[in-house]
Amino acid sequence: MTVATSLLLTTDSYLADLENSDIFDCTGVVAIIPAYNEERFIASVVLTTKEYAQYVIVVDDGSSDRTAILAEQAGATVVRHGVNKGKAQALNSGFNAAKALLPRAIVCLDGDTQHDPKDIPTLVQPIFSGEADVVVGSRFLDVKSKIPAWRQVGQHALTLTTNVTSGVWVTDSQSGYRAFSPNALESLSFRTQGLSVESEMQFLFKNSGLVVKEAPIHVHYLDGNKRNPVVHGLQVLDAMLSLVARRRPIAFFCFPGFVLMITGLLLGMRILQIQQATQQFAVGSAILMAILLLGGAVAAVTGILLYSLQKLADRMHEDVVHTLEQRSLLAQK
Repeated sequence: MTVATSLLLTTDSYLADLENSDIFDCTGVVAIIPAYNEERFIASVVLTTKEYAQYVIVVDDGSSDRTAILAEQAGATVVRHGVNKGKAQALNSGFNAAKALLPRAIVCLDGDTQHDPKDIPTLVQPIFSGEADVVVGSRFLDVKSKIPAWRQVGQHALTLTTNVTSGVWVTDSQSGYRAFSPNALESLSFRTQGLSVESEMQFLFKNSGLVVKEAPIHVHYLDGNKRNPVVHGLQVLDAMLSLVARRRPIAFFCFPGFVLMITGLLLGMRILQIQQATQQFAVGSAILMAILLLGGAVAAVTGILLYSLQKLADRMHEDVVHTLEQRSLLAQK
């Protein structure tokens, strides 16, 4: 099991670094900001981010307001989606645009002022030094941000679930404030359409063998709750369970299926004991046994089939990527 080590860079140490060095060199830093109807904040976020990134890319994910216009006026490069495709596809578009800029480091942050661009130097430092391929900004390390209690409970629950199923351990799996090396970008292509892109990243980190570290970040919740927290939490959980079912079908389907079948067999043995002792057939228990055995068998077979399909899809994806790379090399010659 891969354990993501925590990079505890305190605010004091960061300020000390600034005192001992020149102003932060943002050359080669590309910031990606997925945005959907963020006209209230996007201009100020872009302007502040430009102080810490050479390039700022805003992915306007089908906004119906002036998000794209204001982002451009603030100095960002805007990638537009005609319709809302979700954060995962917005990040895919942002990463593709960033690759053309030959970045030293890529940073993703939100466009609603939740993330403080001043944390960018802290996040990219391990990328610059070669210590990490990915740095996850954590709200739960040594920086004391004012995080609502309901958020903390929900985030810790989702983080535990993501850590256990992905095999990569971090303190804040749902943080959208992250830094990546150019090498990491080659391993990140998101297929999810839901709200679980951060969780999907951890599976990709594990599968690609990327070195993951964490750094503390500051967060600000200035816009209140734009979504019902309970509904949003359930949506994220549903998306994450769907992701786990796709990425870990053996654990998600087969193990529970085997448990159901074993329980059904034990119940069957108990039914036989009752019949031998009383000469009566326990009809209700027999029906329950049949349900357990059938349900367990269906779950186990489903897990095996999904696992086989997943391996086939991954192999086909690798073949397509390899073919495209070969064609690109031939075109350059």
